[in-house]
Amino acid sequence: MRSHRLLWLALLWPVIAPADERVLSLEDAVDQALQEAPQVAVSAAMRDAAGAVAPSAGRLPDPELVTGIDNLPINTADRFSFTRDFMTMRKIGVMQAFPNRQKRRLQSERAEREIAVAHGELLKTRYDTARAVAEVWIARATDEESLARLKSLKPESDLQAAAARAALASARASAAEALAAQSMAAALDERILALEQDAEIQRAELARWLGADAERPLAGIPTDLDLGTTPAALLAAVHQHPALAPALAKLAEAQTDVELARAQKRPDWSAELDYAQRGPDFSNLVSLEFHIGLPLFARHRQNPVIAEKLARVHAQEAERDAEVRMHTAEIQGELARWSRGRERLRHYASELLPLARDRSRTALASYSAGRGDLRAVIDALTQDVNTQLEYVQLEGSVARAWAFLRFLHGTGDAP
Repeated sequence: MRSHRLLWLALLWPVIAPADERVLSLEDAVDQALQEAPQVAVSAAMRDAAGAVAPSAGRLPDPELVTGIDNLPINTADRFSFTRDFMTMRKIGVMQAFPNRQKRRLQSERAEREIAVAHGELLKTRYDTARAVAEVWIARATDEESLARLKSLKPESDLQAAAARAALASARASAAEALAAQSMAAALDERILALEQDAEIQRAELARWLGADAERPLAGIPTDLDLGTTPAALLAAVHQHPALAPALAKLAEAQTDVELARAQKRPDWSAELDYAQRGPDFSNLVSLEFHIGLPLFARHRQNPVIAEKLARVHAQEAERDAEVRMHTAEIQGELARWSRGRERLRHYASELLPLARDRSRTALASYSAGRGDLRAVIDALTQDVNTQLEYVQLEGSVARAWAFLRFLHGTGDAP
């Protein structure tokens, strides 16, 4: 019976294992974080809040109930009587204000601008989240790849240290050379420990975004993926990138505020309909009144407000221009980092890495055969270690540039 169970487990293992050991790619990590990150949920809720209140903008104000007593006597024999004086009236009515049509249209338009600002903030939050998750994912991936490469070099470091001890015992090497070899091995161990520490820290940071999925093994560092668009298209569409969405939306909102301030120069009006009841010996009355605002002092009231709103527009325009310039420079820099970095990676893979590896092995082999200098062996292995780590750091730099550029033209549909 046990042998049958083992047989079934062996048959099912290829199906079960991939589910448990499925790798976590950079794009998968970003997609999951965008669905679960509280920051994105907050921005989405703010956008929904702006959309919920928008239908009330530009509507007529609520009508007002008017009630009271007119012409109540306060002296003579008729004082405080509601019925003896023919002018005393108990009044009830309704008043409705009618803001000018342009003001109401602009109030509705401004509500739409507020929705646009909230949506721009949501787009930027999604972009910032995508970049933050990508940064953590890449940091962990580079740590783990660096760790793997250093561990692959550790046997040679241990062999070098052993050869140095043997050479010291046979008087082929000095004590200083032997200590240098030992120091090299200890330094490599320290680097491995430091990378293990950093990898654990980055795994914990990734769990902040992904929860238990942060424990999944990572896919390879993405250095050969396309951008999904052309560099020229990225630069041409700089105004459409999510990082600039809030600034552009706020500029449009400020421009609407200017038009709304100018609309204050146009008069509003209101209408009031009253029914007045008098004493039994007198007729009841109906009154209809119209009230029209008179913005006669625009120089001291409306014009300063308009000037203030215009100044805010100029400030928003300057901020937009500054962000466009900064973002254009960032895109150009990241395009150079991405394209030139990939060329450098190919150069590392075809030239620098093989040369460093061959030099290290040749130096150690020569020394083991009784030829060569121990210092040359240490220098060669040190160069090999540094070249391996430089290559991984360059991979991380290229991946970061790719993530910056890739998420500029969208992080999926906003919820």
